[in-house]
Amino acid sequence: MNECLNLAELLDGPRSTLLRRRLRARLAAAAARGLLSVTLDLGPGKDQRWLDVDLAQAQRNWWARPAEAGRDSPQRVGAGGDFRLAIGSAMSFTSAGPARFSALQAAFAGLAPVWEHDDWQHTGFVPAAHIGFAFSENTESAADTADDLPNARLLVPAILLANRAGRCTATFSCAVREGESAIERWRSALRAAQSPDRAPERTPAPAAAASLVHRRSATLADRAFLARARAALAAIAGGGVDKLVLARSVYVDSAKRIDPAAVLAALADRHPECAIYGVGEHEQCFLGATPERLVSLRHGVVEADALAGTAWLAAASAAGERSSLALRDDKNTREQQLVVDAVRAALTPLCAALAPPTAAEVLQLRELQHLRTRVRGCLRPGVGLFDLIARLHPTPAVGGAPAEAAGQWLRRHGDRRGAWYSGGLGWIDRDGDGEVVVALRCAHIKDRQAELFAGAGIVAGSDPTQELAETEAKLAVIADALRQPLRQALHSAPCQASRRA
Repeated sequence: MNECLNLAELLDGPRSTLLRRRLRARLAAAAARGLLSVTLDLGPGKDQRWLDVDLAQAQRNWWARPAEAGRDSPQRVGAGGDFRLAIGSAMSFTSAGPARFSALQAAFAGLAPVWEHDDWQHTGFVPAAHIGFAFSENTESAADTADDLPNARLLVPAILLANRAGRCTATFSCAVREGESAIERWRSALRAAQSPDRAPERTPAPAAAASLVHRRSATLADRAFLARARAALAAIAGGGVDKLVLARSVYVDSAKRIDPAAVLAALADRHPECAIYGVGEHEQCFLGATPERLVSLRHGVVEADALAGTAWLAAASAAGERSSLALRDDKNTREQQLVVDAVRAALTPLCAALAPPTAAEVLQLRELQHLRTRVRGCLRPGVGLFDLIARLHPTPAVGGAPAEAAGQWLRRHGDRRGAWYSGGLGWIDRDGDGEVVVALRCAHIKDRQAELFAGAGIVAGSDPTQELAETEAKLAVIADALRQPLRQALHSAPCQASRRA
């Protein structure tokens, strides 16, 4: 398989016959209430752009770790990376409220023992379910802001296409009771997923390049953010809370329909060190590029990121080189240490042992720098990924510290987190291993409009004006990715016109 794979033809010919034969062989032995997954080896693939899909549709989940070649053999960009596209649903579980993660854990615990997998070609790929959840557990808040995304969801995709280290697989899943009829449903889903032929839109003239993506005025919202930042500083000075993370969003309008797949490709190209994610629901798409891993679990070993403190290009040296001096000032180091302490405290009761504390490292991104400490440990028997999520979320990196007091303050002051912003997304495989990242640097796209999200942590000594500037630097990450595909289309238009002439 290469980057030109036609999804609509994936189950035509010999593959359809082969899949039907494998299904028939495994269905007879599978539990009546179980789930069956069959993985096919599709051969080598060249890059992430082989996923030519319309993501602004129901139940499309896209995931990429461009700088990794898989959990067992990390490599750099160009060696393959880890790219996944999930289409449709074989099984789905949703929840909300204080016990939302416990409910999803119970659903997974019931599913895992009856989840059969046929990997007859020995690809080594383990079928997985997609995880997604909002920042707040509150049902009403999620319903108000999530725009058709449930508060928390565990979803086993009907089709999971993967390109890991340049090797491509397709995993097809269905309820056992569905039987061989699932093949027609898979074929229909693949045809629907292929990007439809849309009526061509007029390409803006070169003079309009600067206004391809227009940002709506946010003067009043900016003033409100500054006022909340001052109120947060007053609350911190009064005691009872050490840190508060303030969320902010801006709206943009595009001259053309925003293509989520093109934006994701731009993010993967510009931010290979991040996790790139996209969730399509009802003609909308929530997508972004996050540097922050909430937690990963592999063979009983847990790893979590304590990420906080930000410096950006405006703090560069006179020579134009970025410096970590501003990043390591007192305010940033105190802010990051709050996250380290909270992550270690959350993991301690779940782990038989935690690795000794390590010094913070500078995480260098394209436009930004952060302080990051990786916290590792060995889990106690019986502890699973959802237990870890419940203990860790929200960390002080996205909520505040202490968590309960910070959450109360944010609710009283009208904190709004649209879609799954500052919640989490990730995967849990059939064996219980997985990874969840924090949904940061993101946008919620609807046709030609998008809402962009960012936040900043307030601690003693914070400057509200600087915190507003920090959110601008973070918003620029996703705004630039929105503009890049439109710029490319604009620049290619004269060449296409010349060829037609």
